[in-house]
Amino acid sequence: MAIKKLKPKPSAGPDGLSAEFITNVARGVCLPLVSIFCQSFQSSVIPDMWRKAYVTPVFKKGSACDVKNYRPISLTCTCCKVMETFIKEQLLEYLLSAGLISRHQHGFLARHSTCSQLIECTNDWTIALNSRNSVDVAYIDFSKAFDTVSHPKLISKLKSFGIGGKLLAWFSDYLKNRSQVVRVGNCLSTESPVISGVPQGSVLGPILFLLFINDIVDEFGDFLGVKLFADDVKIYVIIKDVVDTDMLQDGLNKLLAWSLKWQLILAENKCQVLHIGGRNPMRSYVVGQSTLPDCFDCVDLGVTVDSDLKFNNHISNIVNKAFQRSSLILRCFKTRDPAVLFRAFVVYVRPILEYCSQVWNPVYIGNIRKIESVQRSFTRRLFGFSKLTYEQRLSALKAESLELRRLKSDLIFLFNVFSDKSVIDSSILPRDTRGICTRGHSLKLVKNHCVSNCRLHSFPVRCINVWNVLPSNIVESSNLAVFKHRLHDYDFSEFCLF
Repeated sequence: MAIKKLKPKPSAGPDGLSAEFITNVARGVCLPLVSIFCQSFQSSVIPDMWRKAYVTPVFKKGSACDVKNYRPISLTCTCCKVMETFIKEQLLEYLLSAGLISRHQHGFLARHSTCSQLIECTNDWTIALNSRNSVDVAYIDFSKAFDTVSHPKLISKLKSFGIGGKLLAWFSDYLKNRSQVVRVGNCLSTESPVISGVPQGSVLGPILFLLFINDIVDEFGDFLGVKLFADDVKIYVIIKDVVDTDMLQDGLNKLLAWSLKWQLILAENKCQVLHIGGRNPMRSYVVGQSTLPDCFDCVDLGVTVDSDLKFNNHISNIVNKAFQRSSLILRCFKTRDPAVLFRAFVVYVRPILEYCSQVWNPVYIGNIRKIESVQRSFTRRLFGFSKLTYEQRLSALKAESLELRRLKSDLIFLFNVFSDKSVIDSSILPRDTRGICTRGHSLKLVKNHCVSNCRLHSFPVRCINVWNVLPSNIVESSNLAVFKHRLHDYDFSEFCLF
């Protein structure tokens, strides 16, 4: 099973064995690998070859001459990844069953995602605005967090989780004497030792980092909200009175002390504070010797969040980016086949317009039309489609409007919450516990009074009307695949413009 989980890529690591090769010869190498894994675990020693990694620089943006504009991608030994997969599964099963991983961490864990984290945050923030309060959110970033983890301190934290014996000894050897070389094409640099950090490009590296940063949430008590996504930390306070802002400043002071203790350096130039709400006192906050810059919109896990939680800036940004990319497709592809071009649109453009749509799905007609205009314009420019209506073009391409796709994404996420496929607690959904709704299915929701539009249009409230009218055979589907299939046949025309 561990070999089947490997992505069959042709690139080989330091051992010269690619995941594609291991996958193809899985039956022949299973027994030898099991023997190696057992011997490695019993002796708490890993082969020296498994300590090495190839690092390939991948260009991000900006000037190609600046080294800082490249992201280092590490490639480790495939056989080591297979053994790490076994250890990771057993380790996570123990940690999750014992409730040892913070519920505020949404990175590198099943049923967690950027979307689940953002929905939890925006739910708290819209409730605060609905109560005529305001919110201050401090976005904290660590400098090269994965590369600066202290190995002795990581081992001490593993002990605190109850990890000991041969497994702890294996982890100690796994972290020792690691090295890496930079590979560009067929050329290799000289070998450099890796004296800190979790192994990049490995299976266990992300989990080890989560355990290292796990106790940071204990610093903030119950008065501050905190959410994590790997090394991205977000601290926020609900401001009912000006003095409440002191709690956030106190939390930032504790965060700084924690970072100094565990040797994770804060990237103060990347930290900032978002002020949410019209009645916000606009207090300035300090971390160390630096005053955090104030902002009224910021990119939060890929979504631009603004101070009124309307997401107008986010919608404008993704529409502009989508138009640019769709134009590139029409200019760069030689084929004029509508099916091929629209497939390229689906792969390269549509994800931009649908990423985390459950968080920002618009209800205002202007924003709905703005997003839809991307697909409308692209399909009109396809060969032979210019004289067809938008509905006819979608029918010919066997596609749905972007608005309908976002609506279905909302309902699918809601179904996952009810069926425990998402980490989000279903308590954020206002269930009908008093039997007010006597018709329809058994999972009906109740819409509470909303003072602010941002709360009225937030995910837990926005979906209620559509969810409640769904027939019971859809809502009570046995699994997600059945739910999607039945959802496809339902008529949502009364809820959509397009």
